[in-house]
Amino acid sequence: MHLFTSLRQRFYRGFEALLAPFRRVDDEPAASFLSPQAFALFRRMNAADRAHSLRVFAWLQAHGPQEDALWTAGLLHDCGKAAAHLAVWQRTLKVLLRKLAPHYWRQLSSPVPPDDWRYPFYILAEHPQIGARWAREAGCSELTCWLIAHHEAEVPSDHPHSLLLQALQHADAAS
Repeated sequence: MHLFTSLRQRFYRGFEALLAPFRRVDDEPAASFLSPQAFALFRRMNAADRAHSLRVFAWLQAHGPQEDALWTAGLLHDCGKAAAHLAVWQRTLKVLLRKLAPHYWRQLSSPVPPDDWRYPFYILAEHPQIGARWAREAGCSELTCWLIAHHEAEVPSDHPHSLLLQALQHADAAS
């Protein structure tokens, strides 16, 4: 993704996150689609992440492959972020460092104990794996868990699930 597009998207998401406490999120589409266990996982996310996930879900239903595992991954792809309180500035710094200074991002997001000031950055880096583990514990399919675990990764185009992953990544970036 082009840096300008990424920064513009981060600005939009940051603005949405700042307004999220003042907006009601209609969780009904997720409640009617997900199992009770998966919906409980969805509800762990903050309002801004739930609203984003609902936009991803809607985009996938309208434009993506008709695949329940993909739609579930769309709703839960960021659930691992609920492992820590993440401020807007921390999320923004992640985007900037990953694009402009990946070496510093790797240092900042390395494993640290939960009481370390860098812990939110570790969670930002590891949220796909955390979310996949939680989704598995909530009874989600292996395909859903794989999509969640890889939603920020580059996967070879000849991988059997690359088209589903590309749809999820496109919806994530567009939403």
